[in-house]
Amino acid sequence: MYILYILRRFGISKKIFDFKRDARMLDDLALPIQIGLTMAGSILFCGAVGYFIDKWLGIRGPFTAIFIFIGVIGGAVIVYRQIGEVVDLKGKSRSKSKADNERD
Repeated sequence: MYILYILRRFGISKKIFDFKRDARMLDDLALPIQIGLTMAGSILFCGAVGYFIDKWLGIRGPFTAIFIFIGVIGGAVIVYRQIGEVVDLKGKSRSKSKADNERD
């Protein structure tokens, strides 16, 4: 907000980003951003859990490494499911209505 105030103060009042015009670009960027944040979040969360277990037990590293590995595997499973919601991975049509499914 402060940046927009400064731009307007110096006479630059043109819209920098038009959400209506650039909606397609935002939709295209949503999935990669969501995938990246999902992987990073699961790895960081599991790594933190492993770190605190190591700290609690007074040892150095094994639980951190194990939980980071669990975070990578868990994040990959979640990312696979997220992509599966967008892209049909099994060749079935997700756009069929109930009436079409009853006929089949």
